[in-house]
Amino acid sequence: MNPSPYPANYTSAHVRARIVKILLTVGAGVAVLSLIAEALSLVFPPVADGQEISDNMMGAAVSIFIVLLALLDFFIYLATVVLFLMWLYRAYNNLRAFNQWSRLDSSAGWAVGSFFIPFVNLVAPYRAVKEVWQKSWPADEALLSAPSPPASFPLWWLFWLLSNFANNISFRLTFTENVEGSVATIVSMIAGALSILAAVFAYLVVDSIDKRQEETSGKGQLPKFPTPPPPPSYPPLSDVVAPTS
Repeated sequence: MNPSPYPANYTSAHVRARIVKILLTVGAGVAVLSLIAEALSLVFPPVADGQEISDNMMGAAVSIFIVLLALLDFFIYLATVVLFLMWLYRAYNNLRAFNQWSRLDSSAGWAVGSFFIPFVNLVAPYRAVKEVWQKSWPADEALLSAPSPPASFPLWWLFWLLSNFANNISFRLTFTENVEGSVATIVSMIAGALSILAAVFAYLVVDSIDKRQEETSGKGQLPKFPTPPPPPSYPPLSDVVAPTS
């Protein structure tokens, strides 16, 4: 992305970052409860076909609890994705304020849209998030080579991909015949554990970028743009034109 010839304004993404971190925390808490409920379902299997609910009250209660947690987890996940992308869009846009005269690798729209393109979403979103961290600093103070992000960045992306793969497998097993319920439950628990780890590292990623941008803007380290010269001043016409005799 070519540098813009016009000064870019900095718009804080701090509020959006805080909301994302809250949603990630709540989502991880719900995922922990889901893990506990699924572990209990291995001890208290759901009500079997032809079995009365009164004969398996614990199994029925655990099954209902799992369904309620799944619904809650879905809505929290949806809200987290929306707010995360809104935060990322604004955080990436701020790079033009920090790096007015340097080239960006992509754009805020691409940083968000790359999450929805098959195969591209295996690499491009991580590169965009990494760039946000690397360039959330004035270009005139940047190092000759871009610094590597903290270890939380690749770990977040690794567990994010693994959790998505595991969730896809778990979803397929749920609707596959001749598969024991305990196998599907164990795979679902693995996917849940991976999603918790992904949420933890995503929290660290958002927090790291947010602090970096707030620190840069708070210290007045945004690039200084030259002020336009004042308009030329001319002497009064009476002083230029000599009076006629």
